Amino acid sequence: MKYKVRFHLQRGEHYMHWQIKAWDGTVKYLDPAKYQIEMYRAKLINKTNAARKVNLAGKKDVCGWVECDNFDINEAGQCPTKYMDKLSYNPIKDVHWRRSGDDGEYSWDNTEYDLLVTDGNGVYVASESCCMA
Repeated sequence: MKYKVRFHLQRGEHYMHWQIKAWDGTVKYLDPAKYQIEMYRAKLINKTNAARKVNLAGKKDVCGWVECDNFDINEAGQCPTKYMDKLSYNPIKDVHWRRSGDDGEYSWDNTEYDLLVTDGNGVYVASESCCMA
């Protein structure tokens, strides 16, 4: 049972909110100004071919998200991210997941983490493990 977490950019009531889609199809939206999401046993997903199409056309489409085994919802600011590496994904600019401090040469697609946390519209590495199965 996995959850898909992504930043929702489609116009409407939940524009610029975090979307959590459960394995059973249920969907929850969270205002990033009010909440943080802790994502456990998380993986950065990227549909590279779809991302390339977005990059070439400059039009938004869903092609990247965080997949996690479980999550917790906290009030905004409960988990400070000041000293955490930030992950970013914007296929209009770059077709891969990126990590702060990286020179842009390495793709972070499909990397796995013990714990990722959202802060505003960003995703941060709270804890990582080299041996996730």
